[in-house]
Amino acid sequence: MKFFWLLILVIFLPILLPASEPQQEETLAPVVVTATRVETPQEQVTTSVTVITEKEIQEKKAETVLEVLRNVPGLDVVQSGSRGTTTSVFIRGAESDQVLVLIDGMEANSTTTGAFDFAHLTTESIERIEVLRGAGGTLYGSQAIGGVVHIITKAGKGKPEVSLSTEGGNHSTHRQVLAVRGGTEKLGYSLFASRLETEGFRRNNDDYQNTAVSSRLDLHVTESALLRSLFHFRKVDLGLFNNNNFTAGAGDPNARENITDYLFKIDWEQKLLPSWEYRISGSQFKQHDKFTDDPDDVDTGRSRTRRRPTIASADFQTNYRWQEWSTTTFGVEYKKRQATTTTATSTAIRKDQRNVAYYLQEQLRFFGNRLFLVGGVRLDDHQAFGTEWSPSASAAYLVPQTRTKFKLGYAQAFKVPSMNELFDPDSGNRNLGPETSWELNGGVEQRLLERFLVGVTYFHREVEDLIVFPAPNFQARNVDKVRVDGIELFGDVNVGFGLSLRTGYTFLENDTSSGRLVRRPRHRGSVILNYGQERFHMNLNANVVGKRDDFGVVSGADVKEAGYMKVDLASSYSLPWKVPGVKGLSLFGKIENLFNKKYEEADGFLARPLNFLVGVRGVFGKD
Repeated sequence: MKFFWLLILVIFLPILLPASEPQQEETLAPVVVTATRVETPQEQVTTSVTVITEKEIQEKKAETVLEVLRNVPGLDVVQSGSRGTTTSVFIRGAESDQVLVLIDGMEANSTTTGAFDFAHLTTESIERIEVLRGAGGTLYGSQAIGGVVHIITKAGKGKPEVSLSTEGGNHSTHRQVLAVRGGTEKLGYSLFASRLETEGFRRNNDDYQNTAVSSRLDLHVTESALLRSLFHFRKVDLGLFNNNNFTAGAGDPNARENITDYLFKIDWEQKLLPSWEYRISGSQFKQHDKFTDDPDDVDTGRSRTRRRPTIASADFQTNYRWQEWSTTTFGVEYKKRQATTTTATSTAIRKDQRNVAYYLQEQLRFFGNRLFLVGGVRLDDHQAFGTEWSPSASAAYLVPQTRTKFKLGYAQAFKVPSMNELFDPDSGNRNLGPETSWELNGGVEQRLLERFLVGVTYFHREVEDLIVFPAPNFQARNVDKVRVDGIELFGDVNVGFGLSLRTGYTFLENDTSSGRLVRRPRHRGSVILNYGQERFHMNLNANVVGKRDDFGVVSGADVKEAGYMKVDLASSYSLPWKVPGVKGLSLFGKIENLFNKKYEEADGFLARPLNFLVGVRGVFGKD
């Protein structure tokens, strides 16, 4: 413990030193892609989008994406215990399998469960994260009822640069990151590799190892044509201490999970005319998930399960701009989803499904970029479920005199059942139909005195034919209806002198034909306090989660999970040393769960206690 406090003193000592000049704030207007599939200035976006920048990720010293998503209004992040355990994201009360996750435009949701597990996605290669809350069905189809989380990675540019970082902390936790980036007028390249490892905080079988590699090449074939390739690889191995929770026993000493992911994509973009462009892409996502559990004192059986979800995609999209007031987007999308699940004795699932979709969107701008109208429609032609239409319409109006923005939107969406819901030998039902939804939202944003930005959004969503697993046989059925109403509030304040404050609050009211939605609190909020000078930066992040409904991990009965507050602290200091070939050296540190609170995000799964990391980072290259 003395060593811990010594390290923390070293990292946070610079706050006691004389202040340097405050950092200059970024002045480039943020651009959003996910909302319209076309680069659009964020102030012109008519839907609800949050952009998490590389700078914000660095300020929090976040190793994983789930850490930065906790501060997004309307999002609930639930992790089942230790590092690496299953992590679900709910957007505006939607189920986790109603949230579409894209990595550089590639769908990464599991075809077996339909959801994406955020436990393993690390941040070293990420340029920004765009979170579209609601209104995803028209452009992205099935699984976007709740919205879209889009991970966009860094491109290579500028002079060659190599960065290395290493960090370590309690519970034998350590992480190393290597990054290589650079580019010329013709070619940009980037390569990232990382290793995250810990023994965990449980007495045994709580370890976690995560190895990730990603690369990106951007080749400018001509002035108007770009060829891009992207590759992501991840290998994870973890112990499942809590695997025996469901049988009211002690920790499981030998349950293990091993996951390997591959994502590959190639893009061709070309501008045929100054106002006309198109893009063709092909991608594949493959996962191999292996679960093993040998006999122990509580569970005397032996279990072996392998899951192999695969998604192959091909896309064509074209955009045509009519002068300054109109942008027309048309696209065709083909996807083949496959799932194979095997046990020690049989093949439980071996299925594939195909879908062809067509989407059309029109963006209109009037009155000198003050009124923005967006309308669109999508037709999905699914191999098993036929055709589904998903229309949407939204608008925004800017009042330049008062710097006020009003927005309003309507959207419909649907979600086809997952392979598990259809074909699982114990709980599947081949007679299931798609879930369908409609939603309405409206809001206002106000900027004051260049220092304040506040906003409020109201949303309403109704989902029919929700798939549930009712007693007594727990077989999937389309029987539930869900109604969700909510309010999102946010505020950004630039106090000055390097100090800024960001707050967020979400109120969520939901009602279903079988009770309230589990693990979605009525009240949730966050506060982020940033302080930055030329060389020193500090970030204080507090998340407050209210009481919420859950199901008892052993009994299965309805329970009320207690609320909690989690506080994290991060800091960095850039050393003033000048060394040839070294562009920068910095020290950094982070403490999660600063006050060592004991709490559970999911019933029966104790969250991590106080844990810290302290490290050093070097950037090498020519200035």
